[in-house]
Amino acid sequence: MPSPRSQPVGTGNSSNPPFDTYRFFAELEKTFATSTARSLMRATRALLVDRTGRVRHEGLTVKDLESQAYLFKAALSELRTELTMLTRNESATMRSASTALRRDVDALGVRMKEDIANLKHEIQMEVENRKNETKDEMKQIDIQIESVLNKSLVSLGELRTTIEEVRWDNMRKSVAALSAFLILIMVSMELLSTKQKKEPKRPPPPELVPVDGESLQYVT
Repeated sequence: MPSPRSQPVGTGNSSNPPFDTYRFFAELEKTFATSTARSLMRATRALLVDRTGRVRHEGLTVKDLESQAYLFKAALSELRTELTMLTRNESATMRSASTALRRDVDALGVRMKEDIANLKHEIQMEVENRKNETKDEMKQIDIQIESVLNKSLVSLGELRTTIEEVRWDNMRKSVAALSAFLILIMVSMELLSTKQKKEPKRPPPPELVPVDGESLQYVT
């Protein structure tokens, strides 16, 4: 049986990992038989040696880790530098685009103001033209109304004259008819009086006078 090591578990050089075989064997011997405990201890030690050798073969040393850390820091610094340059370039590009966009917006604002001013001027001119056209139309309407009124007054005067003429004609006709009727009456009366003068007067008929209350006799 190997003698116990004075070095405790968890301490020692990294190239020779600590493994207290005696203590491990003593702990196993409490549970298993001596031969079984010895076999388990040897198998565990062989497995530990194999795993330690594999780790040493496949693992990295401190120098390799420092080299990898340096390379990682260098790559990280380069990436940071590239990212900073890219950010600066993008910022410059965005500033340039923003400046160009601001210029375009300002130019568009000026153009919109000019277009609005031109449109306002055109609308004002159109309104003025429409007002003038409306005034001309109103003048034409007033002239037409005045012409119609004048024609109506002339027609009314002519109608009044015609009515007066018809009235005078009717009066003349009435006077003429009345005069003719009076003349006819006068002529008839003259003819009647002339005829009465030409006829002889007849004696009046004898009157019947009662005589002695008995009979009637003609008295001449």
